[in-house]
Amino acid sequence: MAGIPVVATVRILDASALRNERARADASLQTQLQQAGDTLQGLADNASSHADDLSRSPALQRAFLTNDRATIAAIARKNPGAAFYLHGPRVAGPTPRDGITRSTSLAFANGVTVGRVVETLPLGGKLAKRLLGSTTHAHADRLLITRNGVALGSGERVRVAGRTVRLGKTSYRGTSAPIPNAPGTHLLALRPERAISASVAPYEHRILYAAIGSFGLLLLAGLLFGGPILRSLGDFRRVVSQAATDSLTGLANRWRFDEELALEWRRAERVGDSLALILLDLDNFKSVNDTYGHPAGDEVLRQIAEILGTNIRQVDLAARYGGEEFAVIVPEADLEGGLQLAERLRSALEAHHIDLPGGKPRAVTASFGVAIKGDLTRAEELIAAADEALYESKRAGKNRVSPGLPGKETKPARRPSERRKKAPVKKAATKKAPRKAPARGKSQPEG
Repeated sequence: MAGIPVVATVRILDASALRNERARADASLQTQLQQAGDTLQGLADNASSHADDLSRSPALQRAFLTNDRATIAAIARKNPGAAFYLHGPRVAGPTPRDGITRSTSLAFANGVTVGRVVETLPLGGKLAKRLLGSTTHAHADRLLITRNGVALGSGERVRVAGRTVRLGKTSYRGTSAPIPNAPGTHLLALRPERAISASVAPYEHRILYAAIGSFGLLLLAGLLFGGPILRSLGDFRRVVSQAATDSLTGLANRWRFDEELALEWRRAERVGDSLALILLDLDNFKSVNDTYGHPAGDEVLRQIAEILGTNIRQVDLAARYGGEEFAVIVPEADLEGGLQLAERLRSALEAHHIDLPGGKPRAVTASFGVAIKGDLTRAEELIAAADEALYESKRAGKNRVSPGLPGKETKPARRPSERRKKAPVKKAATKKAPRKAPARGKSQPEG
């Protein structure tokens, strides 16, 4: 953990160094473009001056006036960059496909044009190298003249994404500027990314060595002081866990239950959601302790807790309410949803058989009470309503689910440590009192 800041610092410094080097490369490439643009402008001005000088030549003027094409062709051979037009059509000289042109016209005194001299500066690889040579540049830098994404002269395809330029499989840092009087044509100055990375490498190595030294010091400090710190953290985690978790079942304890119920109650009040509470008590659990001993009873509680934990939603909270009594907070659930969850838990408990010492596998059942927030004003009233419904399940024969009736006056909730004792029932002299029909689930004889 102590090494995390070191690694983060190294990455930040490396990224900062690379960013700064790229900024320096951008500034250098921008300077190259300015210098190349000045050189190109000078070449264009020279072409214009040369065309003007040719047009002023007496021999050329005489040839234009006398339609002497042979003389015009001879002059063109001596000036390979010039093209000559007589009364409109070209009669001598080349016309490059891509180039910067400068022209001068010859006219009669009445203003009628006799011919034109056009000086062309070809755009391509040779001109690009000439322009690069006139700039201050690094060894690996390149200068291209491009049009519509293609390098003139070489035909290489240029792919541009921001300041990143790719030629073939090579990645460059690049910047461009338009060429005047050449629509769609740009000067593109490039510096390979690998050259930029190589410039940063010495600095990165120094950072790495410093980081290794720092990490070594941290490692030494960790060996000296890490043990006590980790033991202290472990003790703190255990204390926090014990404060909120039942040590036997691993479920939330009563303190955690009270805190979560208060939080869910306030949330339901704020957003208007429903809230259900399920209380359940194991049936005839005392007989398990009396017959098989408390270790067996503890194992039963652990297995019951595991069943509860695996059959509820992630947003629900299962808690050991006290003794053999458990509680489940069910947010955003109405009475029907709470009853369905309680019935699923009851069925899962009834279907699960627990191996007890010296006996056959035994099913342990539970009685359930379900209540919802509804119009209740306090969380204590919700607990009391679920507790009253739980009592109803016990009175009706156990191993069943009973709902708390909305609006029914409820008694204060019991303390978890209180034992339930059924009031003695007087038997009639002539016939037995009829048993009340079960609310939900199956009945099971007590004991």
